[in-house]
Amino acid sequence: MKPVFIFLLQYLFLPFTGLFIDKIEGKENIPEGNNFIIASNHLNGRDHFFVAYTLKEKMKDLRYVGAMDSLKIRLQSSLLYYLANTITIYRKKESREEIITKIMKEIRKNKIIVMYPEGDSNPKNKLLKGKTGIAEIVKEKIPVLPIGLRIGKKGRIIKIDQLMNFSQEREELEKAKDNQEDYYLVLRKITDKIMNRLSILSQKPYLYEKN
Repeated sequence: MKPVFIFLLQYLFLPFTGLFIDKIEGKENIPEGNNFIIASNHLNGRDHFFVAYTLKEKMKDLRYVGAMDSLKIRLQSSLLYYLANTITIYRKKESREEIITKIMKEIRKNKIIVMYPEGDSNPKNKLLKGKTGIAEIVKEKIPVLPIGLRIGKKGRIIKIDQLMNFSQEREELEKAKDNQEDYYLVLRKITDKIMNRLSILSQKPYLYEKN
């Protein structure tokens, strides 16, 4: 994050965000180091600040993944993406390999990646089908910290679960690497496990195949 944005977060945005948080549960599940990525459901654009507030001790190391697929997003989010050093992706132009390379570059710098597997903001009462890009990161032996967001009586309720490691699924990916169909099925399995966990945390049903 840019120094000016860190300053604004510390002394303006995060104190203000804290006024709209009902409660945070599971902070003891946040690892001491940075070797993990965050997977969260995505209600709206304010989620970035709620996640940053939840991990404010690690705020400087957070890197959000943000799509820049439309003129609307470019007009609304370009400045924020710049200040937050967002990993900007162009899903209509870039290949999956190019996007994963961008993310892994930041992970190797000891940054914590924040991903929203739904792929878009979703205020509805059920989760969207998870995108399998997050599973491509998991195969690199990076555990996932699930964070569920929902709206309570006084503000946002944030629930943090234990790390998900997927050691068995990584072995399955290795065995299936020469079979495109089987490989995708394992990616789907990993993604749906993450989404099912987010379903429990956010109290929003996930109506797709469960593994």
